[in-house]
Amino acid sequence: MVIIETPRLRIRHFEDTDAQAMFDLNSDPEVVRYTGDTAFEDLAGAQKIIRYVQDQYLEFGIARWVVERSDTNEIIGWSGLKYLAEEKTVDLGYRFFRKYWGMGYGFEAAKACFDYGKDALAIRHMIGRAVQENAGSVRILEKLGFEYQRDEVDDALCFGVYEWRLA
Repeated sequence: MVIIETPRLRIRHFEDTDAQAMFDLNSDPEVVRYTGDTAFEDLAGAQKIIRYVQDQYLEFGIARWVVERSDTNEIIGWSGLKYLAEEKTVDLGYRFFRKYWGMGYGFEAAKACFDYGKDALAIRHMIGRAVQENAGSVRILEKLGFEYQRDEVDDALCFGVYEWRLA
C-alpha cells in the first residue's frame, strides 16, 4: 500500500517480497556504520524484521516504509515513523543504499514522512537520532527543524537525539 508520493519517490508499506532488498541494504558496512545495526545473518533475518514492521502497522498505524524511485520502481531504502512506546513519542528514521547518497533522496523521503506525520496524523512531537559524524543525517534533521537535545549511548555508539515539537 502506497502511503506517500513525491515527485521522485513512492513510499509504501513493506511487503514480504522486500526481504532481499533489505538484506542487501544491511549487508553494506557503510550503510549500517552509524546505526548500531549489523548485517542480517541470512534472508530469514530480513524477513523477521519485515514481519515486525508489518506488526507495527497494525498496532500503531505507522512504521518504517519502503522508499522506491517512481520512475524505475527500484527500492532505494526505507524511511518512516516509528512509535517508541517507552518514550511515548515518534522517531523519524531513514536508510538508503549508498549509491543513492548525496542525491537528495534522504531529505525528500524524510520530509515527506515528517510532513505526513505532522499534517495527516497530527503528530506534535518527533525525535530523530544521528551519530554526530554522520553529517548527512544530522543535516537532514536540522533542515526539517529538529533541534539537538542530548547525547545517548546505544550499542557503543553515541547518538545525538534531535527533537521537533509543535509549539
